[in-house]
This record gives sequence, C-alpha cells and structure tokens, in this order.
Amino acid sequence: MSQRHPGRFALVLFLAVVVAGAWYVRRNRSGRSGQPDSTADVARGEDPSLVLDRLWLDSKPEKYTDYTQYFFILSAAPIGIFQQSSAYRTVAELIEYKRKGDQLLMHFPQTDKNREVSYRIRRCDDLPPFDLCLDLSDNPWGGPRRYYGLADPDQEQELFGAARHLLEHHLAGAPAAQAKK
Repeated sequence: MSQRHPGRFALVLFLAVVVAGAWYVRRNRSGRSGQPDSTADVARGEDPSLVLDRLWLDSKPEKYTDYTQYFFILSAAPIGIFQQSSAYRTVAELIEYKRKGDQLLMHFPQTDKNREVSYRIRRCDDLPPFDLCLDLSDNPWGGPRRYYGLADPDQEQELFGAARHLLEHHLAGAPAAQAKK
C-alpha cells in the first residue's frame, strides 16, 4: 500500500486559510479598474478553459465567521479542491478530474464518488471586483452553483497575493497528481 502524505494535505489546508485571510484583509479593496484587452477578449468568448488555474469563490464574507466556498482546479495535474472556509474553520476535499470542453468529470477519492458537471463561464459584474461568473449545472460537493473569479491573473495575484500560487504549487505535489504523472 502506498504511503499517503498527510502533511501535504495539511499544507493545502493551511494555504487555504491564508487565501481566506488575504480575502478578509483586502475585502473592501476595489481592485484595479482596467484589464488588458487580450484577457477581456478571452473572457467574453466564454472559453471553457478559463475554469483552470483560477481561484473561484462564491461570496465575499462580511464577518470572520462567515463561510466562503472556494473551487480551484489545476491544469498541470488532474487535481483540484472544493473548500469551505471562515477565518476560523476550513473544510476541504481534493478531487481528481478530467475536462472535456465544458464538462468536468470528477472523482472524489475520499468517498469514491464520481460526478459529471457541465459549466458555463461568462462576464459578470455581480460581485465586484470579480468579473467572471462560473455557473455549474450541479455542485457535486453540495455547495453553490455559482462562483466568481477574475479574468486578469495579475489582478488575482494582487488580491490574493502569493497564496494562490502556493496552492497551485502544492496541489501539483499531492499524491493523486503524482500517481497520474
């Protein structure tokens, strides 16, 4: 039996808390007003690949005890995460996935469940400074069906700092990602 690395999962959870903390600290920040034209053109085209390597969240918390749900899938390895966090508590589950156009075929290793979800990405201004909406046909994790993201990776970096890139780096080293390489 292969040995699991619980330390890596704990690190992912720690990074998730860092992301949530960065959000709380900067939640009133309006972000940059503009973005490069090339990024805007891709976002308007509703390219399904925009789901990859982007931090998606369902809401802006008003209090430290408010929960926010996050969704992130990595393009470099077939792994992602669903997470629900407040400033004080985090619950997360790793997923393995395959993407076919605007369909995600997800496997939840903890429960050994498989789910297929279609999605749509479009421009929206429902939750500034976020300018993208990700609408899922169903949320296999039991959370919301709509998540918000940023079209401009530089704006995401500015808002969430290095935490997002650390999350990506450590997900790439997770056991499921290594097994698939």
